[in-house]
Amino acid sequence: MTVGELRFRLPGRWFSVDLSTEASTAASISAIARDAVGPADDRATERATVRRGLREAVAAGAAGDIRALMLAHEITPGTPLPVTLLVFEPSDLRMSPAVGTEPSKVLGVLTEALARLDPEAHATLTQVSGPGVPALRTHRVEEVGRDEDLSGTRRLSADYWVPVPETKGVLVVRLATPLGDIENLMLSLFDGFVAAAFFAAPEASPLRRALRR
Repeated sequence: MTVGELRFRLPGRWFSVDLSTEASTAASISAIARDAVGPADDRATERATVRRGLREAVAAGAAGDIRALMLAHEITPGTPLPVTLLVFEPSDLRMSPAVGTEPSKVLGVLTEALARLDPEAHATLTQVSGPGVPALRTHRVEEVGRDEDLSGTRRLSADYWVPVPETKGVLVVRLATPLGDIENLMLSLFDGFVAAAFFAAPEASPLRRALRR
Protein backbone atom coordinates (compact mmCIF):
# COMPACT_ATOMS: atom_id res chain seq x y z
CA MET A 1 0.00 0.00 0.00
CA THR A 2 1.25 3.48 -0.89
CA VAL A 3 0.94 5.85 2.05
CA GLY A 4 -0.20 9.34 1.13
CA GLU A 5 1.88 12.44 1.70
CA LEU A 6 0.89 14.96 4.35
CA ARG A 7 0.26 18.30 2.69
CA PHE A 8 -0.55 21.74 4.05
CA ARG A 9 -2.55 24.78 3.02
CA LEU A 10 -0.23 27.50 4.28
CA PRO A 11 -0.75 31.25 4.00
CA GLY A 12 2.11 33.58 3.16
CA ARG A 13 5.46 32.75 1.59
CA TRP A 14 7.25 29.56 2.68
CA PHE A 15 10.77 28.32 1.98
CA SER A 16 11.66 24.59 1.85
CA VAL A 17 15.02 23.34 3.17
CA ASP A 18 17.01 20.96 0.95
CA LEU A 19 17.48 17.86 3.15
CA SER A 20 19.31 15.68 0.61
CA THR A 21 22.77 15.94 2.25
CA GLU A 22 24.30 17.70 5.25
CA ALA A 23 26.17 20.10 2.98
CA SER A 24 23.02 20.85 0.99
CA THR A 25 21.07 21.45 4.18
CA ALA A 26 23.65 23.90 5.54
CA ALA A 27 23.81 25.80 2.25
CA SER A 28 20.02 25.83 1.97
CA ILE A 29 19.61 27.23 5.49
CA SER A 30 22.04 30.08 4.77
CA ALA A 31 20.34 30.86 1.46
CA ILE A 32 16.88 30.84 3.03
CA ALA A 33 17.97 33.21 5.83
CA ARG A 34 19.35 35.61 3.22
CA ASP A 35 16.33 35.36 0.90
CA ALA A 36 13.74 35.61 3.67
CA VAL A 37 15.29 38.48 5.61
CA GLY A 38 17.52 40.23 3.07
CA PRO A 39 21.30 40.82 2.89
CA ALA A 40 21.48 44.22 4.62
CA ASP A 41 23.94 44.52 7.51
CA ASP A 42 21.25 45.79 9.88
CA ARG A 43 19.28 42.55 9.39
CA ALA A 44 22.11 40.31 10.65
CA THR A 45 20.33 39.52 13.92
CA GLU A 46 17.19 38.42 12.08
CA ARG A 47 19.20 36.20 9.75
CA ALA A 48 20.88 34.61 12.76
CA THR A 49 17.45 33.93 14.29
CA VAL A 50 16.33 32.19 11.10
CA ARG A 51 19.49 30.10 10.84
CA ARG A 52 19.30 28.99 14.44
CA GLY A 53 15.63 28.07 14.20
CA LEU A 54 16.20 25.93 11.12
CA ARG A 55 19.28 24.21 12.57
CA GLU A 56 17.35 23.41 15.75
CA ALA A 57 14.53 21.95 13.66
CA VAL A 58 16.95 19.71 11.76
CA ALA A 59 18.49 18.52 15.04
CA ALA A 60 15.03 17.87 16.51
CA GLY A 61 14.10 15.60 13.63
CA ALA A 62 17.43 13.78 13.48
CA ALA A 63 16.13 10.88 15.63
CA GLY A 64 13.48 10.06 13.03
CA ASP A 65 12.77 10.16 9.33
CA ILE A 66 12.49 13.83 8.33
CA ARG A 67 9.89 14.34 5.62
CA ALA A 68 9.91 18.14 5.26
CA LEU A 69 11.29 21.33 6.80
CA MET A 70 9.93 24.74 5.90
CA LEU A 71 10.18 28.33 7.07
CA ALA A 72 7.82 31.29 6.86
CA HIS A 73 9.32 34.66 7.74
CA GLU A 74 6.08 36.53 7.06
CA ILE A 75 2.57 35.09 7.07
CA THR A 76 1.13 38.42 5.93
CA PRO A 77 3.19 40.99 3.94
CA GLY A 78 5.01 43.53 6.07
CA THR A 79 4.48 41.72 9.38
CA PRO A 80 7.47 39.59 10.52
CA LEU A 81 6.16 36.28 11.85
CA PRO A 82 8.95 33.67 11.82
CA VAL A 83 7.70 30.07 11.93
CA THR A 84 9.45 26.77 11.22
CA LEU A 85 7.50 23.66 10.22
CA LEU A 86 9.11 20.24 10.58
CA VAL A 87 7.49 16.92 9.62
CA PHE A 88 9.12 13.68 10.76
CA GLU A 89 8.27 10.08 11.59
CA PRO A 90 9.50 9.10 15.08
CA SER A 91 11.88 6.15 14.82
CA ASP A 92 11.18 4.78 18.31
CA LEU A 93 7.38 4.69 18.17
CA ARG A 94 5.83 1.24 17.76
CA MET A 95 2.16 0.40 18.01
CA SER A 96 0.76 -2.93 19.21
CA PRO A 97 -0.92 -5.01 16.47
CA ALA A 98 -4.09 -4.94 18.58
CA VAL A 99 -4.41 -1.17 18.19
CA GLY A 100 -5.77 -1.29 14.66
CA THR A 101 -5.63 1.55 12.17
CA GLU A 102 -8.59 3.68 13.20
CA PRO A 103 -7.18 7.21 13.86
CA SER A 104 -9.16 7.59 17.10
CA LYS A 105 -7.67 4.33 18.44
CA VAL A 106 -4.14 5.36 17.50
CA LEU A 107 -4.56 8.75 19.17
CA GLY A 108 -6.06 7.08 22.25
CA VAL A 109 -2.97 4.90 22.66
CA LEU A 110 -0.75 7.97 22.22
CA THR A 111 -2.69 9.82 24.91
CA GLU A 112 -2.11 6.98 27.38
CA ALA A 113 1.57 6.69 26.42
CA LEU A 114 2.21 10.41 26.91
CA ALA A 115 0.55 10.30 30.32
CA ARG A 116 3.04 7.62 31.40
CA LEU A 117 6.20 8.75 29.61
CA ASP A 118 5.95 12.54 29.62
CA PRO A 119 3.49 13.88 32.21
CA GLU A 120 4.60 17.47 31.58
CA ALA A 121 3.77 17.22 27.87
CA HIS A 122 0.55 15.35 28.62
CA ALA A 123 -0.57 18.25 30.81
CA THR A 124 -0.74 20.46 27.69
CA LEU A 125 -2.49 17.83 25.56
CA THR A 126 -5.13 19.25 23.22
CA GLN A 127 -7.18 17.57 20.51
CA VAL A 128 -7.13 19.32 17.16
CA SER A 129 -9.67 18.56 14.46
CA GLY A 130 -10.98 20.19 11.33
CA PRO A 131 -11.70 19.47 7.68
CA GLY A 132 -8.36 17.72 7.32
CA VAL A 133 -6.48 15.43 9.69
CA PRO A 134 -7.16 14.75 13.39
CA ALA A 135 -4.22 15.33 15.72
CA LEU A 136 -3.06 15.58 19.32
CA ARG A 137 -1.07 18.66 20.25
CA THR A 138 1.45 19.14 23.04
CA HIS A 139 3.47 22.30 23.46
CA ARG A 140 6.11 24.00 25.55
CA VAL A 141 7.64 27.47 25.92
CA GLU A 142 11.35 27.71 26.68
CA GLU A 143 13.66 30.60 27.46
CA VAL A 144 16.32 30.93 24.76
CA GLY A 145 19.56 32.54 25.95
CA ARG A 146 21.91 34.84 24.12
CA ASP A 147 23.66 33.19 21.19
CA GLU A 148 25.13 34.52 17.94
CA ASP A 149 24.32 38.07 19.05
CA LEU A 150 20.69 37.13 19.70
CA SER A 151 18.86 38.61 22.64
CA GLY A 152 16.96 36.28 24.94
CA THR A 153 13.55 35.14 23.67
CA ARG A 154 10.77 32.77 24.68
CA ARG A 155 10.53 30.01 22.09
CA LEU A 156 7.22 28.23 21.53
CA SER A 157 7.32 24.70 20.13
CA ALA A 158 4.15 22.72 19.40
CA ASP A 159 4.11 19.02 18.44
CA TYR A 160 1.13 17.64 16.54
CA TRP A 161 0.81 13.85 16.50
CA VAL A 162 -0.97 12.93 13.25
CA PRO A 163 -2.07 9.33 12.51
CA VAL A 164 -1.29 8.14 8.99
CA PRO A 165 -4.49 6.79 7.35
CA GLU A 166 -4.92 3.00 7.18
CA THR A 167 -1.71 2.38 9.15
CA LYS A 168 -0.54 2.32 12.76
CA GLY A 169 2.02 4.96 11.87
CA VAL A 170 2.20 8.49 13.22
CA LEU A 171 3.84 11.62 11.87
CA VAL A 172 4.90 14.50 14.08
CA VAL A 173 4.39 18.03 12.80
CA ARG A 174 6.50 20.43 14.87
CA LEU A 175 5.74 24.13 14.55
CA ALA A 176 8.05 26.55 16.34
CA THR A 177 8.49 30.29 16.68
CA PRO A 178 10.54 32.69 18.83
CA LEU A 179 7.30 34.56 19.54
CA GLY A 180 6.50 32.64 22.71
CA ASP A 181 5.28 35.83 24.40
CA ILE A 182 2.11 35.58 22.29
CA GLU A 183 1.69 31.86 22.99
CA ASN A 184 -2.10 31.62 22.72
CA LEU A 185 -2.26 33.55 19.45
CA MET A 186 0.48 31.42 17.85
CA LEU A 187 -1.08 28.15 19.05
CA SER A 188 -4.38 29.18 17.48
CA LEU A 189 -2.55 29.88 14.22
CA PHE A 190 -0.67 26.56 14.38
CA ASP A 191 -3.88 24.64 15.12
CA GLY A 192 -5.37 26.13 11.98
CA PHE A 193 -2.41 25.01 9.86
CA VAL A 194 -2.73 21.42 11.08
CA ALA A 195 -6.53 21.26 11.01
CA ALA A 196 -6.43 22.17 7.31
CA ALA A 197 -3.71 19.62 6.42
CA PHE A 198 -4.58 16.53 4.42
CA PHE A 199 -3.11 13.32 3.03
CA ALA A 200 -2.85 12.92 -0.74
CA ALA A 201 -1.30 10.40 -3.10
CA PRO A 202 2.44 10.98 -3.62
CA GLU A 203 3.21 13.01 -6.72
CA ALA A 204 4.71 10.98 -9.55
CA SER A 205 8.17 11.84 -10.84
CA PRO A 206 8.39 13.59 -14.25
CA LEU A 207 9.61 10.31 -15.80
CA ARG A 208 6.70 8.34 -14.34
CA ARG A 209 4.21 10.93 -15.56
CA ALA A 210 5.73 10.73 -19.05
CA LEU A 211 5.44 6.94 -19.09
CA ARG A 212 1.73 7.15 -18.23
CA ARG A 213 0.95 9.13 -21.38
